[in-house]
Amino acid sequence: MEQVNMRGNPNNSSLMSKDRVESFSDGVFAIVMTLLVLELHVPEIADHSSFGQYAAAMAPLIPKFVSFVLSFVMVSIYWVNHHYFFRHLRSVPLGLVWLNNLFLLSICFLPFPTAFVGDHPTDQFPILLYGVNSLISTLAIYGLRSYASYKRLFTVDYESAKVLGPRNSIPAIVIYVLSIFLVFVNVYLSLGCFLLVPVLYFVPNLIRFQ
Repeated sequence: MEQVNMRGNPNNSSLMSKDRVESFSDGVFAIVMTLLVLELHVPEIADHSSFGQYAAAMAPLIPKFVSFVLSFVMVSIYWVNHHYFFRHLRSVPLGLVWLNNLFLLSICFLPFPTAFVGDHPTDQFPILLYGVNSLISTLAIYGLRSYASYKRLFTVDYESAKVLGPRNSIPAIVIYVLSIFLVFVNVYLSLGCFLLVPVLYFVPNLIRFQ
């Protein structure tokens, strides 16, 4: 038990306030979610146009809207997981802070590939870029969880439950790696992988609460 305490409670000089890290992270999440919607521009159309003309003008925005919703859902999932992860930490050493900054870097970059996919929804490079960015985000989450588990930074109750341990990131990592390879085979299969990740998150939760 003494070893656990030593590993789970680093020197105070190397710690940062959890509230400060969470507040900074929440600000980044909020800005990224706002930036995502800025790519949805109102189409130019004459006043008093018919319903059909409005529908025709809106049709090109469908890929942008789908990519926006997908990215918004994924950022929301990351935000929820991030909240529960930090909620059950004993302390936040600087190593964890910089891993968190790496994760936030990948989240900040997400609006770019999202806009890219929205403009070119069937091209290989934008889909590849989206998959790589998503993989980096998931690997960063895996790194956060692995670091906290190794350093035994979790509270006792949370550590015993292992609700958000490193293993929970593996399915998403596998799917994003698969999406990167599939983009050279069939872009629609790669896009399907992106949709599969949130499904894997929501379906077990829905079953759990039924």
